[in-house]
Amino acid sequence: MVNIKTKRFTFVAAIGACLATLISFALGFGRSVWFDEGYSIIVLDQPFDRMMALLKVDVHPPLYYLLLRGWTGIFGPSATSMRAMSCLFCGLTVLTMMALLRRLAGAKAALMTMPFLVAAPMLLRYGYEIRMYSLVPFLSVLGTYTLVRAIEAEHTSGNPDPRIHGIMPVKGRRWWAAYATVVALGMYTQYMMALVWTTHLAWLYMRARRVGGFTALRRYLTPYVLSVALYLPWLPSAVDQVTHNALPALKETMNLNELGSIFSVFVTGLNGSRLPSCVTVMLIAMLALIITRAIRLHDAWRLRQNDETRAARNTLGAIAFFAFTPMVILLLISAIREPFTHPYGFFTMRYTTPFAPYCYAFIGLTCSYTVIEYVPGGTQVERRAYARFIRRWSAWLLTMALLAGGSIGYAFQGNYIYEQATTPSTAQAAEQVACDADQTIVAASEFDYIESYYYFRSCSRYRFLKRGNVDTRGGYAPLHGSHAQLRNLDDLDTKRVVIVNRMGFSQPETSRYRKIRTLHVGSSTMVFYESNRSTAG
Repeated sequence: MVNIKTKRFTFVAAIGACLATLISFALGFGRSVWFDEGYSIIVLDQPFDRMMALLKVDVHPPLYYLLLRGWTGIFGPSATSMRAMSCLFCGLTVLTMMALLRRLAGAKAALMTMPFLVAAPMLLRYGYEIRMYSLVPFLSVLGTYTLVRAIEAEHTSGNPDPRIHGIMPVKGRRWWAAYATVVALGMYTQYMMALVWTTHLAWLYMRARRVGGFTALRRYLTPYVLSVALYLPWLPSAVDQVTHNALPALKETMNLNELGSIFSVFVTGLNGSRLPSCVTVMLIAMLALIITRAIRLHDAWRLRQNDETRAARNTLGAIAFFAFTPMVILLLISAIREPFTHPYGFFTMRYTTPFAPYCYAFIGLTCSYTVIEYVPGGTQVERRAYARFIRRWSAWLLTMALLAGGSIGYAFQGNYIYEQATTPSTAQAAEQVACDADQTIVAASEFDYIESYYYFRSCSRYRFLKRGNVDTRGGYAPLHGSHAQLRNLDDLDTKRVVIVNRMGFSQPETSRYRKIRTLHVGSSTMVFYESNRSTAG
């Protein structure tokens, strides 16, 4: 019979997951589709064989696209429907993290940490994109959960010591098999997941040194062998993608300024360059409160030294390890790679999504422990109830206020793209032009064509300008050999032409058309042309 407390915890955790799903969906509702999302849609519109061929020459594995294809087959291909699938994974991330925290930290600490996950700006912002950035954190947390359950199964069996040879219990084998499957699924979703699995491997190595040495490590490596076997069908394509990298050069370098921006975006949704002074002061105050209370908590735990405090300290250390080790690995990769790609770096804010849930869990768990295990700061102050309340809850409340404010801020700044420092407005721009027999809509480049593709995919007179051939690899590959390519504006015969663009535009040479006006809609620009013949007539 299930414990009633377990039922209550599950019910509350499910409510939190539903809230995260609904909040993310509300933040993404009606937002303009941008280039990366447009690529997902244009690939999805291809026949299955063509879709898989395009994914093999892209930079991401196919799992997300396969799931999205199945989802749209049931719920339709609208942007709202596709965003809903991502939001579902956002909620599942919260639910899975709650299950993990309950096993590691207990129900009370997990429930107090839940608001930090529900109001997490980074999870909510990328929770609705028509990309794999909500599936990735879900698989990351699910992998950690199955890993923890597999280790627990060993302890609860009759053979808890990995040094003792014997047959692993069936329950343990099932959890290890589940973990291996999730590892493979993660690599089928995004290659950045390798940072998470490397972190797990490092954690298992440290554990093996304590409990069983080489024998334990060999046992822990078994699920990774299975995951590689499951990944073999895609491995040749993965090697080809890595050796023929089609990823456009990123301009961000993972320097001290970018590390500060990661912290700022995680808490407030704003990167360092857009952070107001007042919010900066609040961030500094939040850090000071967390650090001072955490130091006092650590001192109290060290003096107490019982099983409960050791378990809490180990839990906090494990979550911190899962949160920050991938970031350190990413920093080291960037440091090695960037000198060879100068002036381009190797970082974008979306790269942090695989380990973002652990960052929020660590912050939330730290604040929650300072409330649960409150240590008074002075006898005179503690005589006043309101002062005690403020000292006890200040870090928790201030951090939650900043997270909630950051999430609410996305309702105003929209689906801001950090590496481009802009918010797309393709939906609003598309409303200003009509596709008819007398007017051709021309995207200024392949980028603009794919970004606006969703809004004009039913338009037979939607084209893009490109004099040379389109690349056969990367994000523009779906347009290679496309009938939509237009090499010269004078090749058109319609009375009017509208050129749409967002990433900069140089006026094309034309003798058939003359420019009549320019319209700016948010970050998008539309240039209207009229045929010289219609003017003469």
